[in-house]
Amino acid sequence: MSHDSRHRSNHRADDWRDDWDDDAGREDEMVDPLSHADAVKLLGESALRPSRMTPAKVVVAQFVVTVLSALAWAVFARDAAPSGWSALFGGLACAVPSGFFALRLWMSRGQPSVGGLVAGEAIKVFGTVALLVLVIVLYRDLRWIPMLVTFLLALKTYWVALAIR
Repeated sequence: MSHDSRHRSNHRADDWRDDWDDDAGREDEMVDPLSHADAVKLLGESALRPSRMTPAKVVVAQFVVTVLSALAWAVFARDAAPSGWSALFGGLACAVPSGFFALRLWMSRGQPSVGGLVAGEAIKVFGTVALLVLVIVLYRDLRWIPMLVTFLLALKTYWVALAIR
């Protein structure tokens, strides 16, 4: 191996080094949490008030968006019935697992835990995937665009709920 190729391989090894390595020595530094006054100054008073949007309200909004989208597809699409049903199934694939997650949150409100949230979110994700697979496999007249559009509309209801606060 020539001197140049050894120098290039050493240079490549240095390229793999990242900022995490540089910060490794400062791991034990304490991070001070924001005080209430600091948080108000940084985020504003309205950002600290509790949200009026509950998980149950988000799920209801997802069902409403799903039904409205399915009706719109059924009325305005060329293939009315298959498009409407595809849209309904796509929205339900999002809203039903969210409903179970909201129910799980409500049932564990006395003793919330991070592990419970993670498990609930995992169940929601796997439930969504399972429902989408069932729709794809079982519904022979599936129209992909209405299903996916309504699924995404129901999924993005969370963002609207966050904006409402």
